[in-house]
Amino acid sequence: MLARATVDVARLVVPALEDDRDVVAREANALGVDATALGELLQLAVQPALWEAAVQARAVVDLDRWDRGFCPLCGSWPALAELVGPERRRVLRCVRCGSGWSWLVLLCPYCGTDDHRELGSLAETDAGGRTRGIASVDTCERCRGYVKAVAAFTSYSAPRIVAEDVATLDLDVAAGEAGYRRPGDVDPAVAGIPRLVREGRALPG
Repeated sequence: MLARATVDVARLVVPALEDDRDVVAREANALGVDATALGELLQLAVQPALWEAAVQARAVVDLDRWDRGFCPLCGSWPALAELVGPERRRVLRCVRCGSGWSWLVLLCPYCGTDDHRELGSLAETDAGGRTRGIASVDTCERCRGYVKAVAAFTSYSAPRIVAEDVATLDLDVAAGEAGYRRPGDVDPAVAGIPRLVREGRALPG
């Protein structure tokens, strides 16, 4: 069992930061523990360092200028999109390191489509068809990807983003039951690159 295993976390820090699952799997096999559980433990161990790295990055780089759908710091896909303030500015948030960057409302972070006919949302509704709560799911019919969306007065802290991700697990279940995934089915060569950027044009500021 993992609870009884002696894990040399320091030796596995770099593979954990790089999300090198092959190295983690080999270590898990050597220890006789579950690879998924060991991977989750290592991610939790390095997360405070990633949070601090994100803070340092924000101090020297304007992350809002990032024009990719994946995290500019650790390369993970966003788990949440904050709709910030009364203008509901969309900010993609990385749960792994806490980074956030502005993103167009009608733009899939996975396949980069901006065709409004292929972009939609799922939301909890009451018996009268009215939307319930402050969270929903942004969906893309082209790649079948989804991102959870939460309303926020101001951007959340990194620990709060983790809490929001856990608190909205019911939305992950609903999205999965509707046939959506995170990320969707994307071409690795252009994954996370918006269509306008692929065509050599800048995203609107």
